[in-house]
Amino acid sequence: MKTALKVFGCVVAACLLLMVGTVLVLNTDTFQNKMLKRATSMLSDKLQTRVEIDSISIGLFSQKVNLYGLDIEDLQHRKMFQLDHLAVSVKLLPLLRNEVRITNASIDGVRAQLYKPKPDSAANYQFVIDAFKKDSTESRDKEVSKEDKEKKKLTLNLHKLSLSKIDVIYNDQAYKLQSLLYKKKGKDKHNATISDLQRSWVSHTKKGDIDNRLTVSSVLLTDDGTKRQATIDGIHFVTDNHQPRKNKGKPNRGAFDAGHLDIEATLKADIQSIQGDSVVATITQCNALDKGSGLTLKSLTSKVLVAKGVATLNDVVIQMPNTQLKIANATVQLPNKKLERPLEFSTSPIMGRVILKDIARPFSPTLSGFTIPLSLRVNFSGNAEQLTFQNVFVSTQDKLLTISANGSISGLKDKHDLNVRFHVNKMTAQGNIKERIINQFPVKKFMMKQLNNLGTIRYTGDFSVLYKKETFQGLLNTAAGNVNFNFSLDELNKYVYGTARTDSFMLGKVMEMPDIGMIACKANFKFDISKPRTAKMRQQKGGKLPIGEVDAEVYEAKYKKVKVCNVVADMKSDGAVAEGNLTMKGGRIDVLCGFSFTNTNEMRKTKIKPGIRFHKLSEERKAEKAEQKAAKRAEKEEQKAAKRAEKEERKRQKAQEKAAKKAAKADA
Repeated sequence: MKTALKVFGCVVAACLLLMVGTVLVLNTDTFQNKMLKRATSMLSDKLQTRVEIDSISIGLFSQKVNLYGLDIEDLQHRKMFQLDHLAVSVKLLPLLRNEVRITNASIDGVRAQLYKPKPDSAANYQFVIDAFKKDSTESRDKEVSKEDKEKKKLTLNLHKLSLSKIDVIYNDQAYKLQSLLYKKKGKDKHNATISDLQRSWVSHTKKGDIDNRLTVSSVLLTDDGTKRQATIDGIHFVTDNHQPRKNKGKPNRGAFDAGHLDIEATLKADIQSIQGDSVVATITQCNALDKGSGLTLKSLTSKVLVAKGVATLNDVVIQMPNTQLKIANATVQLPNKKLERPLEFSTSPIMGRVILKDIARPFSPTLSGFTIPLSLRVNFSGNAEQLTFQNVFVSTQDKLLTISANGSISGLKDKHDLNVRFHVNKMTAQGNIKERIINQFPVKKFMMKQLNNLGTIRYTGDFSVLYKKETFQGLLNTAAGNVNFNFSLDELNKYVYGTARTDSFMLGKVMEMPDIGMIACKANFKFDISKPRTAKMRQQKGGKLPIGEVDAEVYEAKYKKVKVCNVVADMKSDGAVAEGNLTMKGGRIDVLCGFSFTNTNEMRKTKIKPGIRFHKLSEERKAEKAEQKAAKRAEKEEQKAAKRAEKEERKRQKAQEKAAKKAAKADA
């Protein structure tokens, strides 16, 4: 027994010594470096490219693995992937239960250069995927029982992960991450912090390339088992198209420029669930500012559901400095080039209170003083090419102004193709709202008294905005009568021109000239709206009148008790004095009336010079008279012939009656 115990003790001691020796050998740098060289050689042969690892350290007692200096080239011998340091602390005992428990993992200094020049070309990293895909395919080909699969199935339990100094390039996109720290604080409790995340890329357009840069100073993701939250601070998005801003030297143009964005924003959201490509979340706080244009979003809140490439938004509230909009629900089809899925969206009625000065600096500086609150309701839909506005209703709070319309905007990708079209179903302006609206604009006011004399204005018509041109047409219904009009603003040559027509209009009442009564006429007009040209004329002649000309045909008009017809009128204004002529043409006498004025607010002081012009009959008039005489002679001859035919018909009828009477007598 003693001998047996001695032998058994010696064997156990030998085994322990062997195990300790093996552990000590495995834990030596010499053995680990030898195995490292062999593993590196095998990996290089498998990938058919150069793979290098500076050193590796495996602490069996500390249960920690350190890898230093991993370098992998692509098949073109370009540096594809570099790693400075990887450290992983693993618990060994859980491996017996098929559990990989990583207590701490850190990755420091990653540089990757990945390329895929064309969608149908192979990426420079594809060979790595193919090499390991082959092994996984071979392993799947082997028949494995369900029990073996369950035994071989490993579970990953990660307690702490830190990333630092990550730098990845993919084609013309660059990604940089200063640090990421993930911690598991207990069952179903997680915390992740991201610092200094940056993405840079280039957008290719017809006019050139636009450099884009997105940076995020910090991202905090928390999960306490009952609620998940995401807080993103310091969002900064910048674009640069290497061209002057669109409003440079153009003070009346909006400052918003997609080629020069400088947006700062923050975002906070509660995440209810994340499953695959489905997300249910609530945006509790979002604000943004474009420093270049001044466009400000004070707050945005919404419930968000993303599933199968479609985002559904509910209870959306948008708050700008003085504007608030509410959207009950909206759907957005997220674009996907691979699936050839375009961007499309639609909303339920957008409702809210709008003050236009909120968009003045970004889009229209002329609205900088527009502080009248407007109520808005509109259904909004569209895609990347076109926007549609349905059931538009705009009104002031006192309802003195109401507008009902529908419209669309197309050609969004190129300003030369821009086409804005709206049909105004009905517009009503009552009381002093007309003057109040005009006073919101920093422009000179002309003929304001005449505008008020029109009373309530109702309008139905269309307007269009094209590249450097706006057109307006429709029917105005006023207390003084109706006017059909069609005019255009030529922004390229700086003129406004058009036509107006009325069959019955009380011109004297509007112009405060009681001697003039009802008028029916058609007028063509053209006015200069060029500030440099107008300023030059102002310096030369002074004055407060617009510069332009009007030609009109007066079909019928009343002046005092005199009724005139077919009057030709023309008027020209040089900015200081407006002079015009009225001509009623006659056979040998033309009735003339010249007039001039210097102020539209004092039309009663208009100077009028009546006159008469005698003249011979023109050749056209002579020919016209000859035609009239010939027509009269022909008419007389026709009348005589008709009388003769009538007389002959009466004689024939009498003869027939006599013959009938004789025949009757003979029968009797």
